[in-house]
Amino acid sequence: MSSELLQGIIEIVFKGNLLYLSPILFILMIVLFSDYIIDLLHTAINTKSERRRY
Repeated sequence: MSSELLQGIIEIVFKGNLLYLSPILFILMIVLFSDYIIDLLHTAINTKSERRRY
């Protein structure tokens, strides 16, 4: 019974609103993961430049 209620709530919330929420969620994911990707690239470039010194 609890899972059916939860499933009903999820369908009501996301049935019509997912079209409007998906671009916002996509932009939010880009913002959240861009910091990680930039940090990863920064460390990769720094380790490459440090290896050339030795």
